[in-house]
Amino acid sequence: MKKLVIIIALITALSFASGCISQADYDRLVTKYNDLVNEYNELLAKHNDLVADYNELNIQFEQYTEKVEEGLKQLEEYIQNIPTLLEGAVVPPYLLVKGREVNLVFRNLDGDVEYWSWKAEALEASVIMGQFMREVDISALQYLELYDIANRFTTGSKYVQYGERGNYLDFRPYIKEDNFEPIASEFFSQHSDDESKVREVWNMVTQLNIYCEEAMETPRLPLETLLLGGGDCEDLAILTASILKAMSADWDVELVYMDSENPTALEDINHVTVYVDTGKYKTFVESTNAETMCPWETVDGFYLDLQ
Repeated sequence: MKKLVIIIALITALSFASGCISQADYDRLVTKYNDLVNEYNELLAKHNDLVADYNELNIQFEQYTEKVEEGLKQLEEYIQNIPTLLEGAVVPPYLLVKGREVNLVFRNLDGDVEYWSWKAEALEASVIMGQFMREVDISALQYLELYDIANRFTTGSKYVQYGERGNYLDFRPYIKEDNFEPIASEFFSQHSDDESKVREVWNMVTQLNIYCEEAMETPRLPLETLLLGGGDCEDLAILTASILKAMSADWDVELVYMDSENPTALEDINHVTVYVDTGKYKTFVESTNAETMCPWETVDGFYLDLQ
C-alpha cells in the first residue's frame, strides 16, 4: 500500500512537470493520494488493534487452558473418589419409610428419578388381606363375614384346573390394579408407544424387586411384594399384571403357567409369567429377568385371562 502511494506520487509529479497534466487533475490526484494515505493509516491502526486483541486472547487462552487442565485433573480425582464418597449413601432404586408413608424411588427408562408413595395404612391393609387370603379357607372367610376378601375368589375355589394336568393355585384373585391406577396413568402418559409403556412397568418391577425362589407357593398381593422388595415368580407376575391392568382396561393381560425349562413344549408347570396384548403390541413380560423383558417368542402353557 505504501509503495503504491509513493509510485502514484512520483507519476503525478513527473506528469505535472512535463506539462502532461493540468493543475485541476493534479489537485484531484493529490486529494486521492491523501485519502489513500488516511485509509492506509486507519487500516494500519485496525491491524495493530487486532494484533493487540490476538495477543490478549492468546494470553487468556493459555490461562484458560491451564484452568481446564487443572479442572480435568480435579474431576479425575473426584471420579476416583466416588466409591468412597458414596459409601453409606442411598441411591436409586430404594424403598424409604418416612413417617406414615412408604416411598419407592427408582429410575425410569429415560434415566430420570421417579418417586412413588403409599400411605402405610394401604400397605398394612394389604398385609392383613394377604394373610387371610393365603391362610383362611373361603368358607371360613364367609363365616367371619369377610366378604370383600372371600369374594375375590370368584370361582369359589383357591385352585384352578388345567385339563388332566391337575389343580393349581389360582393367582388371579391377588391381582389388585386399583392400588396402581395413579401411577399407571402417569406411566401411560409418559410414552406414546405401547411397547415403551409395557417396558416401563417391567423396568420398575425389576429395579425394585429381587427374584427369590420359595419352597412353597405363598402368593402375595402386589403391595406386599413391593414392601418386601421382591418375591418368587408368581409374586412378581402378580405385581406386573396388576400395574399393566391399571394402565388400560382395553389391554388383554394374562397370567401364563409354564415350564421354564421347556417353554415351547410344556412338560411340567413350574413357573408363572405375564402376557399382554395392547392391540398394537404383544409380548411376554418376564419380571424375574432384569436383563431381558421377553426371553421367548412363544410359550406353551396355561393362559389365565384377567377379567
